[in-house]
Amino acid sequence: MVKLRYLLDTNICIYLMEERPAEVIARFAKCITGEVALSSITWAELCCGMDTCNEKDDMVALFGRLSPREFDMKAAEIFGKLSQQFPNRKNSFDRMIAAHAISLGVALVTNNTADFEIYKEAGLRVENWAS
Repeated sequence: MVKLRYLLDTNICIYLMEERPAEVIARFAKCITGEVALSSITWAELCCGMDTCNEKDDMVALFGRLSPREFDMKAAEIFGKLSQQFPNRKNSFDRMIAAHAISLGVALVTNNTADFEIYKEAGLRVENWAS
C-alpha cells in the first residue's frame, strides 16, 4: 500500500491544471498514485474560483489523479488548537489546510510558503515544488 506523503495547497492544484511551471509538473510526475492528496478545503477553494466549463473539466481531471481527503474531526481539533496558539492570525482556509496536513502527518505543498510559516512551530511541514 502506498503511503500518503503530500497535501496540495490550492495554488499547486491550479499550477497542475494549467500545466505550468515545469518544476511543479516534473515533481508531481515523480509521485506514485496515492502519495498525493487533495483536501476537501482545497476543493472548496477551487470551486469558488470555477467559472467556466473547461476549468471544471480540468478540476475533475485533477481530482481523479489525487487521493481526496475529507476535513474530519481530527483536523477540526487541530484547527481549534492552531486558532488558540496563533490568535492574532485570522481563521482562514489556509489555517484549515495547515490543520488538515498536520492531522494527516504529511507535508503541505505550496508556493505560498510565507502564508504557512507560522504553523511550522505547530508541526507543519512545508515543501515548495515551484522553486
